[in-house]
Amino acid sequence: MAILAFILLVTKTDVSLKLKFPIHPELSRLVIMSLNLFVRALALNTALILAVREATALGDKYIGAHTIAINLWLFAAFFIDGFAAAGNILGGKLLGAKDYKNLWLLAKKIVVYGLIVSGILMLLSFVFYKPIGLLFSKEAPVLHAFYAIFYIIIFGLPLNTIAFVLDGLFKGLGEMKYLRNVLLSATFLGFIPFLFISKAAGWGLYGIWIAFTIWMLIRGGALVWKFNQKFRPLLQKH
Repeated sequence: MAILAFILLVTKTDVSLKLKFPIHPELSRLVIMSLNLFVRALALNTALILAVREATALGDKYIGAHTIAINLWLFAAFFIDGFAAAGNILGGKLLGAKDYKNLWLLAKKIVVYGLIVSGILMLLSFVFYKPIGLLFSKEAPVLHAFYAIFYIIIFGLPLNTIAFVLDGLFKGLGEMKYLRNVLLSATFLGFIPFLFISKAAGWGLYGIWIAFTIWMLIRGGALVWKFNQKFRPLLQKH
């Protein structure tokens, strides 16, 4: 994909790969935005890696169950990510045009569409609760551990949708610093403390996935709050 994108860039656009001076004044801002996303990615992967480590410490059947769960969780995330991509592209365009009314409507639409899709995924997951597990494993201990926590993932889908969709929108709005701070807060003030509290309480795999739910609640809640705080006043002025 990277090679194909490079070929299309060279053959189908007027973008030059030659270094020219003076350097574009927006380049420094772009670099800072990229660094913020890099720090954000570190925080995100910290949560994922710690979850795997704690699941592994519980035993083979639990790491097997966690592997099934995290793959389904990521599948749902990528499934909904299309709405986030639309928000990314259109949000930046509308912000640049100062079209706050349509920006507000865009945010509402992509969240609603995302929630509809997550609702369909929830319904299918409950209907095919047992068969979904059997797609991944035939080992009874692994399936028993997975079925015990699968409902947590299903009920968390709407939270995940709001977080993923608004995350994409905020990238389009250039709010990388805020996204960085949200992920750092959600990981180090929400996910990790609850993960180790649940470990001390002996909640096992339940604790890991409740920690994920709290993680996504903080992420989604912070983005909803920020969008309202920043754009509702602008909407009222225009």
